[in-house]
Amino acid sequence: MHPNKPPPADQPANASAPRVLRHVIADEAQAAAAELNGWQQRYQQLTPGVFRAEVSQVTYGDVHVFREQTTQALLEEGEAARGYVSLALPHMQCDDGWFHGYRMHGHSLLCAGNGQALAMRTPRELDLAGLTMPLPALERAVTLAAGGPRPLDAMARVRQLRPTVGNELRAALLSVLATAAIDAEVFSNRFVEGAIRDALLLAAATALIDDGDRLREPLPTAGARRQLVADAYALVRATPDHGWSILALCEQLGVSRRTLQYSFNEVTGLAPLDFVRAVRMNGVRQALRAGPVEPVGTVAARFGFYHLPRFAAQYRVFFGELPSQTLARRRNSG
Repeated sequence: MHPNKPPPADQPANASAPRVLRHVIADEAQAAAAELNGWQQRYQQLTPGVFRAEVSQVTYGDVHVFREQTTQALLEEGEAARGYVSLALPHMQCDDGWFHGYRMHGHSLLCAGNGQALAMRTPRELDLAGLTMPLPALERAVTLAAGGPRPLDAMARVRQLRPTVGNELRAALLSVLATAAIDAEVFSNRFVEGAIRDALLLAAATALIDDGDRLREPLPTAGARRQLVADAYALVRATPDHGWSILALCEQLGVSRRTLQYSFNEVTGLAPLDFVRAVRMNGVRQALRAGPVEPVGTVAARFGFYHLPRFAAQYRVFFGELPSQTLARRRNSG
């Protein structure tokens, strides 16, 4: 288990420092444990044979994503950082371990942290993906995902997930790690970092409330749905460079994720973030066509697009021409 304590939530992101994936390989159990910050952690090898550990980790804001792969059965003990919670999913083949007395397998969500002691025996081949986040941030995400508050102070150490939910969460975690390994630069700005951070929190919250007994607030009326979308539109237009994730929109508008998604799908035919992207993309186009003549990169950044080559490709798909062509036509017509 790897509840690594991330930087404080109020620590500003350094726009010049990409969120580089950290990858560590160790050939001794306690050396692997020493790489895991935030816990006073102890590893003991239980089965004979050559030991190897690989740990991958990356942090977005105050949310830390990790993957731990080890050979040989281990006894893992430690003390958690107070105020932080870790959730982890073992791979489907990890069926021989236990976690606080509960059998560990591929559809088990392992929960630890907030000052609690850790006790886990790993199988001979462990492949564990997970994330660590501040408890208050997770509680807010759970409230928004469930449509009402859910107590997490008595969170079960092991929760059984539906296969689809477990697979989706694990795939999301591995995707974040894989993308950070090959394209760290794209995550180096606060806009993308905040969006990933919020998406990870909502993914964790969704897994925690997937118990067949979610709180269901009444769906809004047609008029309320239209007003909700109008309010969201006003927010995005007023601050287009803000990191408008699902979580951020829910918090600003005071609604659950279910209400937000239902309203957008009904009124616009788009998912909320697809609508946000369209509004920002149109803002760039209007500025290129009618505003003061500025470099494309300057205009794009004003609307939250910081990776110019990626933005140019998206713009071309969206409008059928490159942003430089839009600007050139404006200059030629003038």
